[in-house]
Amino acid sequence: MKLKTDKKKDEKVNFDDYLALQKELDETRQKYGVEVKEGKVSRAISNFFNKREARELHSVSRKKYLILALLTGWMGGHRFYARQYPSAILYLLLFWTGFPFAMTLIDLMIAIPKEADENGNILM
Repeated sequence: MKLKTDKKKDEKVNFDDYLALQKELDETRQKYGVEVKEGKVSRAISNFFNKREARELHSVSRKKYLILALLTGWMGGHRFYARQYPSAILYLLLFWTGFPFAMTLIDLMIAIPKEADENGNILM
């Protein structure tokens, strides 16, 4: 015996409807005391962004940073100078792969347009 459903298979839900349904689901969970456990991957991603937002920015000389990035970027010299030790060690460990070189190009694209203060420092 087949069960008939009211909804079509091709029915699409727009974003506003989705948000309204998600809000209703959250309210129902809260009403009945149902807790949703966060998965390992989701927790790791959340922790990464929380640490990144809470990270302390350091003032570094723009000129020194750019020179270090150009000369020692392939091994993370500019990252050590900016006190970004975890990524600096990663650059150093993977220098033979070309990954740090590509990331150094991105670091340069971030640092070059930054405005230096009156002492020539930028926050990194």
